[in-house]
Amino acid sequence: MSKASQYVIGSSASDCECDMMRHAETSPVSTLAKVAETLHYMNANGIEKISHRKALMKAGRKALNVLGEL
Repeated sequence: MSKASQYVIGSSASDCECDMMRHAETSPVSTLAKVAETLHYMNANGIEKISHRKALMKAGRKALNVLGEL
């Protein structure tokens, strides 16, 4: 697991959402990669954290919207 995934999982859900949404606007491709990596790690290790999952999905959708606008 990367340090980015560790940070996302270890932070509060609110911090997770704020950071990921900010990154989605400036770096959508790396945000999508981080979302996918973190969700994959959470699934593989049975980590629930529903609020974090929702924040990650929201950031992923935002990143896709930003990419669609470019």
